[in-house]
Amino acid sequence: TFQNRLSTSWLGSEVLYEEQLPSTNSHLKKIPDEKISHGTVAITDNQTKGRGQYEKYWEAEPGANLTFTMAFKPKSGERMSLLTLGCAYAIKSSLQPYLDSPVRIKWPNDLIVNNKKLGGILTECMFLGYVPERVLIGIGLNINQTAFSGSLKNIATSLCLETEKTHYREIILADLLSQIEHVYTRWLKHDSSLQKDISREIIGYGEWISLSINGAESDEKHKFLGVDEKGCCLMLNDELDVNTFSHEQIRIITDRAAVQQRG
Repeated sequence: TFQNRLSTSWLGSEVLYEEQLPSTNSHLKKIPDEKISHGTVAITDNQTKGRGQYEKYWEAEPGANLTFTMAFKPKSGERMSLLTLGCAYAIKSSLQPYLDSPVRIKWPNDLIVNNKKLGGILTECMFLGYVPERVLIGIGLNINQTAFSGSLKNIATSLCLETEKTHYREIILADLLSQIEHVYTRWLKHDSSLQKDISREIIGYGEWISLSINGAESDEKHKFLGVDEKGCCLMLNDELDVNTFSHEQIRIITDRAAVQQRG
């Protein structure tokens, strides 16, 4: 079903499937570079030690979701943040037709529906000197999982929960790869409209928001102007100066009541 649906030129032409893996990112890290092609995809039905940003644990019910990693081999290690956001935008574009509620990007790497997490992205770069040997972009998407443990009950959702339908993961995966390949081509060509398309889908875009900078919440208000050509956040401060932040530095806080109190 996946092969029949796949319409990409190169992404997913080589698929490494394992019934169970600790982590698809870690699996691709261990394979010698000469055995990994640009566009190789590693996927498993049961990821036992999935990782999110900042080493957070990623829960995925076996056989119910999509947990996979794509290997890219760009000539430069620049603009990786924009590529990560581009993949989030591609996922949003692919899943939106299934949903009545909007899929939004939560800075820097989460997919949100109805204020709950639908998926996440983890990007890791392996360098040979200053040149990237490979860029690994791992994606976890909640597709058919209907229950989450512990504190995740209140913050996680799935395509099945949102639509009250079970979905064919093979079809969704094939369509996702097609969207991601298209976005990668735009990213490679430095298509300036890509950052504009991404910006519009990030939660807080065009709003006055609060920031947590290096773990400390700022008292200053900022207006979120979107992302630049590198994928960094552009923020307008009270003095009408534009500040640039990398994703490692900040968290965007869109609690309007809190922002208004600071004003």
